[in-house]
Amino acid sequence: MRQVLWIFLLISISGLGVIPAFAQRSVHIEGSVHGGVPMYEPLVQAFCCTTGTAFVSYSPDASNVVAGFSAGVVIHDRIHITFGAMYMPVSFIARGTTCCPLSHPESTVHGTSWDFPLLGDYRWHKGSVRPFTGGGLIVLSRTTRGPDQTPAPVISGGVEWVHQAFAIRPEVRYIHYPDQSGSDVAIERRSNQVQVLIGFTFRK
Repeated sequence: MRQVLWIFLLISISGLGVIPAFAQRSVHIEGSVHGGVPMYEPLVQAFCCTTGTAFVSYSPDASNVVAGFSAGVVIHDRIHITFGAMYMPVSFIARGTTCCPLSHPESTVHGTSWDFPLLGDYRWHKGSVRPFTGGGLIVLSRTTRGPDQTPAPVISGGVEWVHQAFAIRPEVRYIHYPDQSGSDVAIERRSNQVQVLIGFTFRK
């Protein structure tokens, strides 16, 4: 978490002009908000939990929204670099089986999943509508009752529509989360995930 805060602070400071190595017009700073949906069920049961008298299993419910924000820079009108935070609400049902006497208690758990992506892309062509392709890493991922499945590589692409200081960026992201399940893990992010997002950006 400390590395994540340092990265975000560095980008924020550079955006305020504290780092003078950036020429005035060769670098533009931006802030963005993002929203979208995961294309597939993002959570799967990992492993939990067996004792001498009980077994507990988890069934993730569907998570149907992803939202977040980012700060970034555009260098020489082509190279686009951002660091952000993406939030997804999660919930899952815990089902237990106990003996002596035999019972099946059940409860619903509500939590959150946070990703912190460091991304870069290249903006092609000129004009107000420009495709872009790129990628990066999820440098930190935290899910309620789940492991930290990072670093997770990202491949992204989309189209950017620019009008003066504002931009709209429909985007598709593919994320591969490494399997880091363990004996104390209830759920984890599915290894292969696709997110369809749209970003609203203010740039200067």
